[in-house]
Amino acid sequence: MRHRGSRAGTLLLAALAVALPCVPAEAAAGTVTEFPVSIPDSAPLSLAAGPGGTVWFTEHARGLGRVDALGAVKEFAVPANAQHNVAVPEGAATASDGTVWFTDASTAVPRVGKADPATGAVTAYEVPATGDVSFAGGQLTDITAGPDGAMWFAGGPSGAVGRIASSGAVTAYATVGLSPYAITTGPDRALWFTDTNGGSIGRLDPATGGVTTYAPGSSGEGDPAAGGITTGPDGAVWFTEPGVGKIGRIVPGTGAITEYAVPTANSAPEGITAGPDGNVWFTEAAAGNVGRIVPASKKISEYPLPDALSAPMRITKGPGGALWFTEAGKGAVGRLNPGAPPSGSPHAATPPIADGTSPRVAASFQGRCPTSAIICQTQITTGGSVKIGGFSQAMPPGALRVTGYVTSLGSGGAVLQPPLTGSELESVPVEVPGGIIGTLPLIGPILGMTPAAMLPFNRLTITQSLAGPVTVGFGPSGLQATATLNIRLNNQLLGGNCVIGPITASLAPVDRSGGSVHDPQLGWQPLNVEINDDTLSVPKAHGCGLGGILDGVINSTMGLPSASGNSLDLPAILSVGAGAHP
Repeated sequence: MRHRGSRAGTLLLAALAVALPCVPAEAAAGTVTEFPVSIPDSAPLSLAAGPGGTVWFTEHARGLGRVDALGAVKEFAVPANAQHNVAVPEGAATASDGTVWFTDASTAVPRVGKADPATGAVTAYEVPATGDVSFAGGQLTDITAGPDGAMWFAGGPSGAVGRIASSGAVTAYATVGLSPYAITTGPDRALWFTDTNGGSIGRLDPATGGVTTYAPGSSGEGDPAAGGITTGPDGAVWFTEPGVGKIGRIVPGTGAITEYAVPTANSAPEGITAGPDGNVWFTEAAAGNVGRIVPASKKISEYPLPDALSAPMRITKGPGGALWFTEAGKGAVGRLNPGAPPSGSPHAATPPIADGTSPRVAASFQGRCPTSAIICQTQITTGGSVKIGGFSQAMPPGALRVTGYVTSLGSGGAVLQPPLTGSELESVPVEVPGGIIGTLPLIGPILGMTPAAMLPFNRLTITQSLAGPVTVGFGPSGLQATATLNIRLNNQLLGGNCVIGPITASLAPVDRSGGSVHDPQLGWQPLNVEINDDTLSVPKAHGCGLGGILDGVINSTMGLPSASGNSLDLPAILSVGAGAHP
């Protein structure tokens, strides 16, 4: 390690959560291949086939991602908006020139962006938020290539549909009383969209801007009322109704609608696409299945994905005649061969909020908390820095996690209960570059890079444990937590009892997106937050070496005790939902 401050930063941050285990770039299960993203909590949502055999996807709490033709995953940042808030990427689609477009669902500064497929460079355009028809307060959820060479997008609660030219010029069209969610170009070259207000299907004529609405028989009965929409291989428009577990079909020429019930109850069919095999495919977000409906016979078949709580969202046909889909609940992009779908019985749905009308889409972390939990949370850092004593450390993304739940929350807060599986505070040993030698004042950064630093006695790792309960509550600025921790330094010379602690950290996550935005189809909130605490008091190390003989060396090296001047600045993804374990 080049900078001695990195030792102490690693110590403190490692104490605040769990380091994620390393996962392979590609993991296969049966006929489903999954490509994990770097931080599972980022909630991949939408995806689109790009040029050169690539598939691009949005990460609702992180940025954009790409799976290349060899299966390698690479992620790209999206610039902050005019209010210095992080982006909330949502919909994705590819233009005729191969450019990948996406929507930013920020309600503070709604935007549409495009990424250069060769470099990943992002250009973002803020859409109008003033005027008689605008996207003020909107949540841009989906985007599609239009019939006129432009991209068209759904404006959510703003009640508008937008058209954006390659230059970034935007035109807004009113859809009075509707909340457009998903959008597609129909076989009649009109824009068709779903409405989450009451479950209507809308048709926008791009020549006139006129909007016609059609009401399925189940409209208004379920929540979410409507999901994805696509042009089918049979010349009809197909859509999903997650709240009531149905697939809908509308004939553009007549407006006639037919609905088909999905066999698995409360499975929340969400994404839908025309497959390369001439069938219509859809995801079951609350059950971890994919489904197929044959247009000629209307027969529905269901196929299980590897995990019931993977929350599959959008689905599209992609390179190699495969179907690609996002798994927001486990942080992966999936691929399957429609000619050889997964075998086995479909998963049952997560216990619903209300049977038949309100399914529960849940992420894998919610399966670690009981259904009695009113708050189930997991938190993972995405970078940042920590200062302790005389040391500073820039932290890598995805290093640390803490998970737990509460079943009741009074005015005084509550103790965070450990999850049903795994530990509340989990940690793998964190390797300290340069080891013990690297911690020496002044000369450590140099000697830590020499061959001597490679010797076994020099190796230093860090583990941690809770020194007391984690408490949570709500304060003036929102959710707060307090954790008391011990940090253990593991080294042959230091022995097995070298500990720094207890350290009490008061944590108050602050939303970085400007509005706690999350997709209305998700059953949890993946929030970009910032944790800042400059009040840390760090005690001396103790138990280092035989009889504590090396306590003084560690304390001198790290500048301990340190009553003030310590701080942490940690961006993180805080995911909050209800428990889903029965």
